[in-house]
Amino acid sequence: MNYIEAVKGNRKWISGIFMSEQDTDNYFQLIPEDIRDSQRIKWVNFEKYPVYLVEAEKFYFVNLKGIREAINKIKVIQDFEYIYINIYEITKDFVPEKPGTDYMGILKHVHVDNEYLKRYAKFGDECNMFDLPWDDG
Repeated sequence: MNYIEAVKGNRKWISGIFMSEQDTDNYFQLIPEDIRDSQRIKWVNFEKYPVYLVEAEKFYFVNLKGIREAINKIKVIQDFEYIYINIYEITKDFVPEKPGTDYMGILKHVHVDNEYLKRYAKFGDECNMFDLPWDDG
C-alpha cells in the first residue's frame, strides 16, 4: 500500500492512500507544483483494506490488533481535553478532491481522549471501536 504524506511547518497530513502504485503516481502528479515539494510517497506492507491509520507524534498504519496495542499503551493524564491519538479507518483508497491538501477529517475516525478510554475500557472488546456506546446500557 502506498500513501502520500505532507509536511508543512509543524503540520503533517496524509494527502492520499492507494493500493496501486500506479494510482499513487497518477494522483501525485495532480498535486500542484507549488506544494508538491512538501509531499512524499511512502510505502507500507498492507495488501488489502481495511487498514487503520494512527496519528500520534507520527503517522503509522496498523491492523485491528495494532489499534488495541496503541490504545493500551496510552499513559493517562488528568487533562480531559487532551487527545492522545487519532485513529482513522481506511476501507478503500483515500482520494481527496483537492490533491495535496488536508482532507483527513472526511475519513471515519475517532479522537482518543479520556472519555473515549473510559468507554473503550467498558465496551472495547465487544463493540466496534468507532461506534462505542455513550451510555451505560
